[in-house]
Amino acid sequence: MTDKKNKISLLCAISLIGCLFLCATVSATAQISHKYTFGDKTYSIVALSNPLEFDPTTYGILPKSPHTASWVGYWCEYDISENGIVLRNLHINSYGGYYPEINGVDAVAEINGDFPPDFHLYEGVNLEMEYTGRIAAGTDFLPEYYIHMGYQRAWAYKELVEFVFEKGKLVETIDHSLMAANIREEINKDSNLLWETIHGNIGRYVDGNFCLDFATKC
Repeated sequence: MTDKKNKISLLCAISLIGCLFLCATVSATAQISHKYTFGDKTYSIVALSNPLEFDPTTYGILPKSPHTASWVGYWCEYDISENGIVLRNLHINSYGGYYPEINGVDAVAEINGDFPPDFHLYEGVNLEMEYTGRIAAGTDFLPEYYIHMGYQRAWAYKELVEFVFEKGKLVETIDHSLMAANIREEINKDSNLLWETIHGNIGRYVDGNFCLDFATKC
């Protein structure tokens, strides 16, 4: 078992520093991920080395969790290109119902049937992000590896890509899909290893799944 764990660790040997720790409880559900569009594909964030600069409190908005699927109280849709990252749409729930104009855009309540809106939407807010760091994002999620708490594991996506930014510009794109496939192959050889990798220690499990550090999310 130790040898297998070491092998998994080696396959996860991209060491990105920095973690976004979110409030978590054992009863929580999977978290709504930020979405990244690159070309004709949409990716879910699985890890980042530095937090993106967007801060709702800059605009006087104090995010409030609408439910256990969004402990931070907001999620974003970003567009990635060679020119950098643009926050295209912002979905947010605010304490006190305060939704000021942002970049000339007003918030509109997102209708949720007969229930109160979970979020308000700033559509087309188009805020440029001056980001330096690395973002790992996945698409084509494999449902057999679904985790009912926090964010999904990086290796649970069929396609895993790392975007590298320098002062807001995209300088490198790295495909880690083969690494993710190798990790799944090793884990699938032993059902006990799969259970230990995801559920082995409940304290580590909760902390790890509510963290976006790449080394942890592998």
